[in-house]
Amino acid sequence: MAVPKPTLSTVAASAVLALCGSLLGVAVAGPAAAADTAPTPQPAATVPATLAPATGGPANATLADPARPGAPAAAPVAQNLALSSYDPGTGSAVLAPAANSPSIAAGPAGPAADAIKPGQLIDSPPTAAAPHGALVAVTGVRQAADGTVAVSTRPATLPELLGNTSAALHTAIDPGSFHVEPQLKGIQITSDLGPGSGHGSISGGIGLKADATVPLPNGSTATLAGSVELDPSVDFSYQGATGLIDPQQARIGFALGAHADWHVSGTFTGGVPIRIPIATYSASPVVMVGALPVVINLGFTLSADISADGTVTLDAEQSYDGSWGVHSDYVKGPGWTTTTDPGTSTVSPLKLSLSGAASVKAGLLAEGSIALYDTVGVKASIEPYLRVAADGTVVLDPGNTAPIDHGTVTLYGGIAIDGALMARLVILGTPVLEKDLPFLAFRREWQLTSLTTGQAPPHAVTWTPLVADAGDDSRSAYLTARADWDSGAHKASCPDGGRLVGLSHGGDRGLCTDAAKADLWAADRAFTVVHDETNVTADWAYGYTKAQCPTGSFATGFSRNGRSLGVLCAKAAGPLSTVTRTVWFDKGDNRPAPAGGGDFAYGWAKGQCADDEYVAGVAYSQPWYELWASRPYAMLCAKLV
Repeated sequence: MAVPKPTLSTVAASAVLALCGSLLGVAVAGPAAAADTAPTPQPAATVPATLAPATGGPANATLADPARPGAPAAAPVAQNLALSSYDPGTGSAVLAPAANSPSIAAGPAGPAADAIKPGQLIDSPPTAAAPHGALVAVTGVRQAADGTVAVSTRPATLPELLGNTSAALHTAIDPGSFHVEPQLKGIQITSDLGPGSGHGSISGGIGLKADATVPLPNGSTATLAGSVELDPSVDFSYQGATGLIDPQQARIGFALGAHADWHVSGTFTGGVPIRIPIATYSASPVVMVGALPVVINLGFTLSADISADGTVTLDAEQSYDGSWGVHSDYVKGPGWTTTTDPGTSTVSPLKLSLSGAASVKAGLLAEGSIALYDTVGVKASIEPYLRVAADGTVVLDPGNTAPIDHGTVTLYGGIAIDGALMARLVILGTPVLEKDLPFLAFRREWQLTSLTTGQAPPHAVTWTPLVADAGDDSRSAYLTARADWDSGAHKASCPDGGRLVGLSHGGDRGLCTDAAKADLWAADRAFTVVHDETNVTADWAYGYTKAQCPTGSFATGFSRNGRSLGVLCAKAAGPLSTVTRTVWFDKGDNRPAPAGGGDFAYGWAKGQCADDEYVAGVAYSQPWYELWASRPYAMLCAKLV
């Protein structure tokens, strides 16, 4: 499914030239003499981008000449200065010697006042004087008697600093760089600073433990207890400007991985949702683009979010697992677009006791923002939640075979994402937006189970989304403990006993389930990987390469290695039907109605077999615009029995 993204085009070229000319103090002149003809624009120079360490990173301000039109970033003039004071309102600043420099004088200690010239750029990492860092251009210079230099400044842009440079970085943030401020009594903060920290592993995340009692508007109290681990990461890229104006491309965004085991109890009444702040998080990681620092400021607030449309007494234990993200992209010409990545979500009720007649929602809400220096670029809120619709007295406990005292209950898992690109993101040098550009709000809710009085607990159907676009996603405990089943390929596998029922045309996404038949895999755990048409007996997708499982096997995973696509085939515990049909999904969604598992590949066309079917084969090829990579176009769906 091709999902349109909100866009806002650039303003007319003449208006942008005039605006940027006035901001930068550059005259918009007529044609130059032949001798002054500008050189032909060159491709952007690629410069490594790395995340500076949380401790021992850059502390001094960098003085640099602005990049020349069409040229990459200039080498720093000096890196032994400190921004000892800075007023962003007036632009007044004072440069002092860094801690290891006795004075600002010509030579090794630093440049003298007459060596700091109007037009030069000051690029400072976060300091006491500039907590969010600073990127400014010098407009005036005055030597002070104490060896410091007072300067007047104006805000500068990344194109002025980086010029025709290209750099990109997607990285987890070191937990040690975060400042966490509890908002409730009874909060303990932990950080895993082990080998995995700062490299995208949830084991390297920021943890908190809570055991708090908070007052409610109805005069009662609620208890919040449990643990939360968060794994934030940032997305930044810049592809340089060929002139003095906006870049060719830019991206800013963030992602959040999370695991939570959460316990909420209290009596809640209908009305305004209750939002209880738990903790605030802030960090100012520095991305080194070559020798030049670029400051990113990331902050978010974690809250418990509870709402009800009636009066209920709730005691619920729930578990959240997932990863979500938002980012905004700029391309010269089309302008800005905003994208929501719902990623993966698992919401599970561990225990539940509820009395009343209402629908009650309990979620963990993360409200975050990402900024370049002190200019906020993206704001977003991400909330996984559990919703319970009940009437009567309901008790659910995995160890209790009679889950309901009396009444009815339906459980839902859900995810909600909102956000916007902020209009005043001028530091990237892109045209100013007339207003904030919102993300396409993402809402997804799926039913977990539904019970009424006297029912025995049914088999809890599981739906597991697979995501292999950035690396392997192995959900099989059996295969994870064994050798790589398709070395060198991006791959994903279903949980043991589950089967593949859905694939996306792009994005390397899949969907697993155990609907209609659980534990389908044979006890000996035999499997094979198929890339070709060895097992094809009839051409069910003419013109496409078909990877088909042997008779008596079902697909439980997939892989992609360049132009080759593989199917992980597991031997079935019993006989399987050979009644098949072809499901095409290259031009849009092709799924049963209703389709379990939710939108497992948001923004991509996807196909899905029926709940009583399995994937027996995948047809693939290379699209004309992406000849270096294969994509699935159709699936061979077969009846289970």
